[in-house]
Amino acid sequence: MRTLLFSLALLTAGSTASAQPRLALQPLSLESLTQFDDPSENWFLADSVYSDLALHNSLAVTPGRGILVNQPNECARENLYTRWQHGDIELELEFMMPKASNSGIYLQGRYEVQLVDSWRHPHVTFGDLGGIYQRWDEAEGRGFEGRPPRINAGRAPGLWQSLRIVFDAPDFDENGIKIRPARFVQVVLNGVIVQENVTVSGPTRAAGFEDEAPLEPLMIQGDHGPVALRNIHYRMSGESSISVNNITYSEYVDEPLDEIIWNAAGTPASTGTIQNLQEHAVTSADPVALRYEGTLHIPVSGTYRFGTTLGWVSGDPHWSGRPIGGALLQIAGQEVLRHDQNQSSMYGDVVLDKGMYPFSFGYFKAAGWVPPQVTLIVEGPATRPSPLMQPLQGGTPAERIPVALGTHPLPLRGFVVHQGIKYTHSMAVGNPGDIHYTLDLSTASLLHAWRGPFVDAAPMWHNRGHDQTILPLGSLLTFSGHSAIETDMDTELQFTGYQLSPHPVFTYSIGEAVLEDHIQPQSDGSGLLRTLILIGGIKEPIWVRIAISDQIDAVSDHRYAIDGFTWYVETESEASIQQSQDGQALMVPLEPGESGASANYVIVW
Repeated sequence: MRTLLFSLALLTAGSTASAQPRLALQPLSLESLTQFDDPSENWFLADSVYSDLALHNSLAVTPGRGILVNQPNECARENLYTRWQHGDIELELEFMMPKASNSGIYLQGRYEVQLVDSWRHPHVTFGDLGGIYQRWDEAEGRGFEGRPPRINAGRAPGLWQSLRIVFDAPDFDENGIKIRPARFVQVVLNGVIVQENVTVSGPTRAAGFEDEAPLEPLMIQGDHGPVALRNIHYRMSGESSISVNNITYSEYVDEPLDEIIWNAAGTPASTGTIQNLQEHAVTSADPVALRYEGTLHIPVSGTYRFGTTLGWVSGDPHWSGRPIGGALLQIAGQEVLRHDQNQSSMYGDVVLDKGMYPFSFGYFKAAGWVPPQVTLIVEGPATRPSPLMQPLQGGTPAERIPVALGTHPLPLRGFVVHQGIKYTHSMAVGNPGDIHYTLDLSTASLLHAWRGPFVDAAPMWHNRGHDQTILPLGSLLTFSGHSAIETDMDTELQFTGYQLSPHPVFTYSIGEAVLEDHIQPQSDGSGLLRTLILIGGIKEPIWVRIAISDQIDAVSDHRYAIDGFTWYVETESEASIQQSQDGQALMVPLEPGESGASANYVIVW
């Protein structure tokens, strides 16, 4: 029998595919530069880096390890190549760029995803952050192809940003003739898909090589401007895929359906053989149970993650305590994944040697109203997440219902999901300058801020609007969700309403006083300005809780970096960094008095 080692029992996740926990990619060690081929002097390692928000190409460095830094100069400005070569690859990293700096990530040293300071650029091109750079025709002296990012998801200079690239290398036949061009399957910048399914007919401009090949090194551009990179991870995909065959199915309609799955009980109403798990589809909405048995092919030894999603299980508390569905995956007689929770998705890990394994997969649906929508996904050391079973496309899927903005701010009531929790006393506010936010009205807590498109209201307005949620459409900056006000008073903050003037002014009662909360975009588009005004006499001290984080850094007298340089706070008020049970807290006092008190700050990202 092949080796099975169960490294994790069960991992739970949210109801959307994007929430799926991923297997860890392979880290690129930055303890030394041995992963790179003959690096020039402009490349070195650092323990920390800092870039002043206002200074061009400024990158201050503390020597050490863990951060890869490029500081080009007249004597050294070479590109950097990995010693290893890649074909199909997933690549994840974080990067920091000074103001006006420019660099790039070249897959196989040929196909560039642009790294550049594009903060607040109103109209982006292929040359902006997240763009697929253009190719160049020397004979005609012009550029061609190139693809701009879908939106400008770039952050302010000096902040750490995230980048994820899924890339398919070009394919060649046995004679070395290219039969499929290179393709960017996906580019995700700061959590937003900015490129998807973009083919590139050949090397982009300023590539390290002019030809094309199945395997070549990764290249980071070093001849333009300073850049810092950290937390670099990658996974190369193999040609062999995970597959199942020799499959039989058994369909059950007798109660109790859950016993059929958990204990292999019952007599099937029908049976059959299929070539793959996708061939057999249940179209009836009646309660049903299915068991599949067959052979699983594992191409490479390592850790595999299996995940299943049951489309009729949504986490609705109405079904709490009643099993309306479940699923069980067993490999070589051992349980790998057991889905018996009131949530849509469940995941499990197992370590498998290369080889063939007997497997069984079963599920039951004990509630009616829709046919079963079941997904079974697997991910491995050389395999991207791929479906072994997925629902057939029936009917018309719900399209986005984007909420358009006019010339005035737009407050929109609806549920907001923040760090996996659905907030019901919440609101999204859209602004004509494309800087938006969500707010928990019960605690005056900012939940998110983002630039770009406003929200997708399909979960509220499509069909019956079951989820009733508002989905922000930009690159989200997510805040802690803690209450904005801290006081020793017994009286809690009470939301009393809002007025438009033209931006919403939210009002709260706190004891006999009134708190006004003014939130609006900065006139220069750098972020959100928030002003809190206390009206009425209160003797107890009141604090405005600006931020809670594991790391808050004072970078100047009036500027603070939050979450390890993920966003900035600028304030003229007397702020202080205090310790709390949840980490560090950036606090500003509201000094009470007969004429009232106020505090203001700007969130910059």
